[in-house]
Amino acid sequence: MLGKSLSPWTLSWFGAAMIALLLSLLLALATGIGPENLDRPEALAIVHLFALGWLTQVMLGALVQFVPVLAARPLAFSRLALPALLCSCLGTVTLAGGFLSLDGYEIARPFFLLGPVALGLSFAMLAVMILSTLITRQTLRLPEVRMVIVALAGLAGLWLSGAAMVSTLTGSHLAVDISQALPLHMLFGIGGFLTFAACGVSYKLFAMFLLAPEAASWQRRAVFSLAALMAGLMLTGLVMLAGAGSLAPLLIGVCAISLVGCALYLDDVRRLWRARRRPVPELNMSWSRVALGFLALSVLLLPFAVWQGGALARASVFAALVGWLSTLTLAQMIRITAFLTWIQVFAPLIGRRKVPVVQSLTHPRRAGLALTIWSLSAGIGTLSLATGFHTGFRLALCGLLIAATQILCELGAIRCLSHLSPPERPARLPPLILPNFMKPPHSAETQI
Repeated sequence: MLGKSLSPWTLSWFGAAMIALLLSLLLALATGIGPENLDRPEALAIVHLFALGWLTQVMLGALVQFVPVLAARPLAFSRLALPALLCSCLGTVTLAGGFLSLDGYEIARPFFLLGPVALGLSFAMLAVMILSTLITRQTLRLPEVRMVIVALAGLAGLWLSGAAMVSTLTGSHLAVDISQALPLHMLFGIGGFLTFAACGVSYKLFAMFLLAPEAASWQRRAVFSLAALMAGLMLTGLVMLAGAGSLAPLLIGVCAISLVGCALYLDDVRRLWRARRRPVPELNMSWSRVALGFLALSVLLLPFAVWQGGALARASVFAALVGWLSTLTLAQMIRITAFLTWIQVFAPLIGRRKVPVVQSLTHPRRAGLALTIWSLSAGIGTLSLATGFHTGFRLALCGLLIAATQILCELGAIRCLSHLSPPERPARLPPLILPNFMKPPHSAETQI
């Protein structure tokens, strides 16, 4: 990442997301959620706390940090990052609390309506920042940039479909068929936004971490074309919700596109892996391969999920959210946090004293153990949902909570420079998640 000004609020986005992750797992264990009762209001609240508070917030924080890298220019309207984060946190908490109104808690009904408004404000501010940075004559030629733009269209569809369902559930004049809107809403969130954004950013990150050529391939261009087609179909489905037509043919088309697009994306990543100049991949890249395996599994389950629903649909969603997106995010978050900490603390000291390498800020064995527990638990949870095994699912939740706690401790150790010897540590440590207002931000002049 050459000469790009680092966003001061990235770690704040990451910190808020980690809090939401731990809270959602704790609540899932405390409320006794299992494969047979995922449609309960409290379960829906926890699912949205996980999907919005954890995955969406961490993805948006990553985009704020890496969109300038994709565009090779500073982030536009960067002062919107903090209000966008505050609105996102407010919207997530109020929406999750609003689901309790479906269980008779009328006091929570106003929160149900406030949630989409706050989230809409957050998404709008982020869209202004990202699009203003990305849309230039030079950058629009890059498939990974166009993929992120398509992901923002998916984010808009996610918000519109979700707001329509909230309006229906609260008895407002705008009403849609929940049975048809729900699968479309999930496709917008998991595929249209989170997966498209992850693919767009991963092209740049994987090439950086593997020291592989960044030139666009025919697979990458094909993946973008399929992603744009898939987004167009889903947006068409959003319009169809206002009518009485069935979305089944459209969903079948989305499944077919997903299978082909996933195969091409994985083939492109394989090409990057073979062309790498780093002989021994780092921890984050080794575990990214496990995440890619979950991506393949979730996409393979998708046709059965659309056709049959029920247990296979829940297993496919779990494999995507917990196995694919969360494993990838946690693995990369450890490396990104170490890099941002190194830039903040040691980059200004280059040429004045000996500085440690980025890798020395992490403990690979502890981080690897936590990611092992997470991945095994994700696999057990997917299998338990597919088979309706309540005890197995509860054990998986315990494993996920243990792993998430270990990773949070590792992230804290990285920020506190705990893995460095005392002579290597500076006299003053950086704040855990808040920006350092005492000094001006430094530019990163060193490759990740």
